[in-house]
Amino acid sequence: MPEPKYKVTDPAVIDLGKFLEAAPLSNGTVANLPGGQNGVTNVLAQSILNWQANVVYDQGEWVSRQDVENTPDFGEVEIRTIGADEAFRLMHRATGIVALEETRDMAWRSLKEKVRAHARVKGDSDGD
Repeated sequence: MPEPKYKVTDPAVIDLGKFLEAAPLSNGTVANLPGGQNGVTNVLAQSILNWQANVVYDQGEWVSRQDVENTPDFGEVEIRTIGADEAFRLMHRATGIVALEETRDMAWRSLKEKVRAHARVKGDSDGD
């Protein structure tokens, strides 16, 4: 798991956060985002800077931006319920990868991990 390049306390994050509080926009208006300790601007700035460094916060952990970009969309997934919601089978149509779990959330998380791992392996073999 990658670590974020920029922490919320990083000077670059703080500077960008201050700018985002009242950033002039191309439509002639000014952004009016809540800043300060409890505002969103520093967290948004951290997210932007880490995205540029190819690290993204996703479901409670820092992952590579490539992992997030390789995450399947719901439109690419076939979902089947087994029994009376006893299990859920998700299949990624493009790869045929299947996840079978007791809950829909567990199946979605498992499928995402499998598709991401498949994309990493495929990316590694493309470079050979």
